[in-house]
Amino acid sequence: MTKMESSKGFETASNNVRGRRAVLRRAALCIVTVFLSCWCALGVASSRGNTLLPNSLEIPGWRTANKPYRYSPENLYKYINGEADLFVAYGFVSLVGANYSSGPESSDSITIDIYDMGEKLNAFGVFYSKRGRESSSLKIGAASFGADGYVVFYKDRYYVEILSFVQGEQKKTEHVIMARKVAEKIEGDISPPYELSYLSEFGRIDGSERYVKGGILGHAFLDRGLTCDYRIEGDVVSAFVALFPSSKDAVGSFEEHKDFLRRSGKKCVHINGFGEYGFFSQEPYHKNILVVQEGSFVVGVYDLLKAQKGIELLKDILKRIRAANS
Repeated sequence: MTKMESSKGFETASNNVRGRRAVLRRAALCIVTVFLSCWCALGVASSRGNTLLPNSLEIPGWRTANKPYRYSPENLYKYINGEADLFVAYGFVSLVGANYSSGPESSDSITIDIYDMGEKLNAFGVFYSKRGRESSSLKIGAASFGADGYVVFYKDRYYVEILSFVQGEQKKTEHVIMARKVAEKIEGDISPPYELSYLSEFGRIDGSERYVKGGILGHAFLDRGLTCDYRIEGDVVSAFVALFPSSKDAVGSFEEHKDFLRRSGKKCVHINGFGEYGFFSQEPYHKNILVVQEGSFVVGVYDLLKAQKGIELLKDILKRIRAANS
C-alpha cells in the first residue's frame, strides 16, 4: 500500500468516526432535551399543586408537619393501595398533599390531599362514586360532603380529601376552614361538567347523576358515560349516555350490544323514528331497555316495564345531544 492510499484510508476512517460521533451527540442531545422537557413539565405540575396547599401563615395555630408529598399514576398504590385503580381509571394525573400539626406537643393533625384528575368530568366522576345520595352538602367547591373530621369536594378538575384528627372541640371545624381555603385557590368555576347537559330534566331524580368508567350496565362495550335515574308516572327508570371517540365506535358498540342480547336469548325489535340504529329488548337484570345510536353517542333507557314509558325521555335526551353538538 502506498503512502497516498494509506493516507486516504486513514482520512476515510477518521471521517466515519467523526460522523458516528456527530450522530451520537445529536442522539444524546435529543435524549437530554426530552428529559428536560418532561422534568420541566413535572416541575410545573408539582408547583401548581403546591400552590393549592395552604401554608402555615394562612392557618393560625397550624403548621406543616413535613414537606408536601407527591404521587403519580405509577406509584399512587403506595399511598392508597386499595383505591388507586379507581383514580387511575378516571384519568388521575397527580396528587399533592401535606400533613399539618397544631404544635410539637400536640397529637392533633390534619391531612390535605389534592388529586389532579385532568378534566372536570373525571373529578366529578370520582366525587360521586364516593358520595352517598343522602350526604348533605357543605357548599364548598362545585359539590361537597363531609362528616366529623372529614371533608370531600371537587372543583374544576381537582378532587380534594381532607381528614382531621383533633380532640379539642374548638378545633372540630378547622378542617372545614382549610377546605374552603383550598377551594378558593383552585382556579375555574363551580359549574358541573358540560356533558351533564345531555341528561333530560324530565322527571330527573336529583343527585342520581353519575359518570361511569369501566362499563355501563357491566358491559365493556359501553365503557364510559353518564347515568341518571328518573321518575316517570310513579315508576323509577334509568338512562345512560355512552360517550365514544367517533360515530364508527358508537355503531360498533350498538352492534355488540345487540349481539350480546341475542346470545342471551333476547329478541331485539327495531324501533321506528330513531333512524337505522335503534332497538327495544329485554336487558338481563334490568327489565326492558331502549337503545339508540346518535353520532358518537349511544343512548339507552332501561328498567322499563313498558317501552312507551321511556320513549319521550329518550327523545328528549337525543334532542339535547343534538343541540349541544350542533
